[in-house]
Amino acid sequence: MRVAPGFGCAGGAGAADDLGVTDTTTRPARPATQWPTRTSVRTYAELLLGLSFTAAVACGGYAAATGHMAVAAQGAGIVFLVTLTCVLVSWFRAVELEESGSRD
Repeated sequence: MRVAPGFGCAGGAGAADDLGVTDTTTRPARPATQWPTRTSVRTYAELLLGLSFTAAVACGGYAAATGHMAVAAQGAGIVFLVTLTCVLVSWFRAVELEESGSRD
């Protein structure tokens, strides 16, 4: 079996350079990530948004199939819409603050 130059054990000292391998001994492998700061209330609101959507779909599907739990589906739908409104307002306010800060 023939091995292409630069591959396998037969490669010389420059084999790593031939393969496009980057030396990461002097710099980090990934750049530092800047995570946006979030409050715990915002995190819980986003979790409630997902959970209420799941509950609304599940209860709505069950209600459509059996005719029961329609009240639970309506309640979960109301919670979903209220939470969606709060989360969207929070997101748009954060974008406005970022844009107004970058204009100054």
